[in-house]
Amino acid sequence: MNMCAVRPLRWDVAEIGTGARVCSTSDQIRYLSPQRPRLSTGEHRNAQNPQLSSRYVTGLFGASQAEKLSEAAGLCDDRGRLPSSFSIAALWQLCLDNINLTDDEGQGCTKQFLPKSTWGVIFAAINQMETVGEGIRRFAELAQMVPAGIDVTVGYGDSGLHLNLNASEIPADTERMERYIEVIALAFHCALLWITAERISPVQVRLSSLLDDRDGSMLSYFTTKSSRHGSGVTIVYDRSDVSLPLGVRKYKYWANETAGFLEFAARFPSETSPLASPMAEKVRRLLTANDLSQPEAARAVAMSVATFQRHLRKEGITFRELSKQVLREKLISLLATDGNLDDVAVELGFSERRSLWRACHDLLGVSPTQYRKCQRTAFNADART
Repeated sequence: MNMCAVRPLRWDVAEIGTGARVCSTSDQIRYLSPQRPRLSTGEHRNAQNPQLSSRYVTGLFGASQAEKLSEAAGLCDDRGRLPSSFSIAALWQLCLDNINLTDDEGQGCTKQFLPKSTWGVIFAAINQMETVGEGIRRFAELAQMVPAGIDVTVGYGDSGLHLNLNASEIPADTERMERYIEVIALAFHCALLWITAERISPVQVRLSSLLDDRDGSMLSYFTTKSSRHGSGVTIVYDRSDVSLPLGVRKYKYWANETAGFLEFAARFPSETSPLASPMAEKVRRLLTANDLSQPEAARAVAMSVATFQRHLRKEGITFRELSKQVLREKLISLLATDGNLDDVAVELGFSERRSLWRACHDLLGVSPTQYRKCQRTAFNADART
């Protein structure tokens, strides 16, 4: 898998701007609570904020690895138990963490080891095609070169272009491979979102009947028009979307589909905001999708700045605090990838690298380089235990 994700963090206002202690390289480096806080998992399922069962997560990684990843991410309770449900964003980040820990984009689901950026090479090649339709067909061709055990085919129907992903042979663990197929389908779609800079939404999705619908799906964000029958996944793209141009934004790093995921997930309510704070939630979604000033955000919700500020104060937060929360979440997600720091700075709306350094020191307490080094040292320490 080739992806990065936003952590669905629940930040207390008091945490904003605090940093973690940086240990010496001889120490076993661990980020303290401001760096790796307990993440919100969202115990309630609903159509707007779909959730995945713990069975889905353990079925993807294996029980032992799922527990290790969840504990490191702060998802487990005080007794080290997995939550009953995970947000899709939380699982996306666990997938990224697993890649950093194992250097295997196959997530342990494939017969052969898939080194980091395996899928990124495919996504970069898609970027060279002219339209979405051509890009999808190119993906189907090139995916056969990846020893992931997945057949990718393309067909046409009355509703549009059909992208089909199926196991190429009967796997040792059928359910695990079916879940991995969902992960790759989501990663590809988010790469498309990045390359086109368009809000493409599938018109229909067919999910595998080999998986229990009660466990949820990584593709739950896609559409309400989904069904379960057969094996593998089929994503149907509207004919009007198939003609959209590619290359609007160049795919260069495996962080790019993370940015696509951030834009995609911003359309849906976040489990990090309390239901009693509708305005804060709306503003959070706006800021996740766009870099807005306070006057621009106020206009987006059809309010004067004074009224806008008053509504946020009633919900116990300010625009500045919300902006810092969203920026911190994006920063942590993008730094978890191998993306060039200059490109990370641009993605976050900074005109130069120095601004990224200042923001990182303010929000994380360390430089971007130190953050990456500490995080990956922590993963290596986990791998040895």
